[in-house]
Amino acid sequence: MNLTTRSLGLALLLLLLFLGAAVTLQWWLQRETRQVQTMAVDDLRSRLNLVLAASSRPPGQFDDAFRRQLGALLGGKVEFFAPGNPPKSVSPASTLTFTQELPDAPGWQIRVTFATPPMLRVQILNQRIMAVIVLLALLLALVPLLVVLLDTRRTLPPEGGTRHPWAATRAQAVGIEHFAKISNERGAALAEEHGARLRAEENLQVNRTLLDQSVGERIRLGRELHDNICQTLYAVCLTLESVQKKNTLAPPLQQRIDQCMTELRRLNQEVRAYLTDLEPASVQRQSFAGAVEAMIGAFAAEAGVKFERKLDEEALSLIPPGQTADVMNILREAVSNSLRHGRARTITLLAGQSDREIALAVQDDGTGFAPGIGGQGHGLANMQVRAAALGGSLRVESTPGKGTRILLTLPVVSLA
Repeated sequence: MNLTTRSLGLALLLLLLFLGAAVTLQWWLQRETRQVQTMAVDDLRSRLNLVLAASSRPPGQFDDAFRRQLGALLGGKVEFFAPGNPPKSVSPASTLTFTQELPDAPGWQIRVTFATPPMLRVQILNQRIMAVIVLLALLLALVPLLVVLLDTRRTLPPEGGTRHPWAATRAQAVGIEHFAKISNERGAALAEEHGARLRAEENLQVNRTLLDQSVGERIRLGRELHDNICQTLYAVCLTLESVQKKNTLAPPLQQRIDQCMTELRRLNQEVRAYLTDLEPASVQRQSFAGAVEAMIGAFAAEAGVKFERKLDEEALSLIPPGQTADVMNILREAVSNSLRHGRARTITLLAGQSDREIALAVQDDGTGFAPGIGGQGHGLANMQVRAAALGGSLRVESTPGKGTRILLTLPVVSLA
């Protein structure tokens, strides 16, 4: 085997190694692209489920305004499909799409279409660059090989003559040097693209964390608004109604009170619609027993409503101060529901304890209802969320015509 043959063999070996590395890198980029795409879809799906869980609106009430608000919150386009009307349209190739059934609404489907994340676009660009690099490498590798072959043919001596041994060697050395230079340049370009992809991944992670925090804060603000401001406005309305029933007022005063009650009801409805306020800190500065008495005093203005207390003081003392606000919000919502929806005339507050649990209950003699039938608004859902956040559980027991019983069970917190 002469020097020219060995040089050609070495060049082909280097070319094969480069192609093998390029194919391996291309496969790795494709796998990473699929994984990142799956992560992006799963992340948006989890945020969608979180927002749907916070909203108890049935699918039949999903109007265009709600769809646009949900799309703006998720950063994409949201479409709802009723039973028997499956999605048929095809999304653009530059977007990601997923479709899932709505929880607790068989047959209803929701499809979310959102733009491809920057990291995916960078990876797709990397794949295209790699394909171009491989083609250029093949072309540039063939050039020195052809040069060596042509030079070899030109330097072949006539039959019976001799040949200069250094001409072919110089041509081969020039070709290998050129190939090595191109390989170094392509390696630097790949390293730069890899750094850009890592920076895009970091930016995507930061944006995802900020969005999760924003969604969680909006849900918490809505729950706090419903359980505090709305119930306070309702208690003020009850007080004004009691004044109207117990006193005969002059027509101008009666008209002013009617206007005030109308405005309070309107404000209550608007506040419930926005759900964007904070919890007052006044409840957290009270003892639990004092907070219960303040709540009863606010609702007792309703004429004909009787409150009975069967409260174990020792059980109340076991409730940590940090949980007072959340527990009071649950009790306040239960009492408010008894007055507004159940039209109760007697409401009983109970509290007891065991070795491991504290039990609090709100029981009324109202109209009752059938649990699980019809819309229940934000109240019961917020109560369930608060109970779970406290590590406890909430059970609703009701029968039409026989009243309602709300039972809250909390674990005993050790002071050791």
